[in-house]
Amino acid sequence: GGEVPTTGKRMLEQDFTNDSPMTYEEKRELCANMNKLPGKKLGSVVQIIHDRNPKILQQNGEDPDEIEIDIDRIDAATLRYLEVFVKEALTKNNKKKARP
Repeated sequence: GGEVPTTGKRMLEQDFTNDSPMTYEEKRELCANMNKLPGKKLGSVVQIIHDRNPKILQQNGEDPDEIEIDIDRIDAATLRYLEVFVKEALTKNNKKKARP
């Protein structure tokens, strides 16, 4: 179990079932978008991956606060879920910045 991040709750209710494999290009875009996320949202991403694929996250030996994510080992359904989560998070983030 574990706590579901509140921002992801609405997506879970949609019964997320898209598990079509991601292309290399889509994975690259997902990684780039994840790097744009603010720390709090990134924490949610890490939590989602950990809940669904606990063996994938690897702590960086030199920096315990830094986590390496091997995106090629994450299952397709989780990648698709993250794709939606990250895009939604970035959209909300951009709206906040756009207003003076």
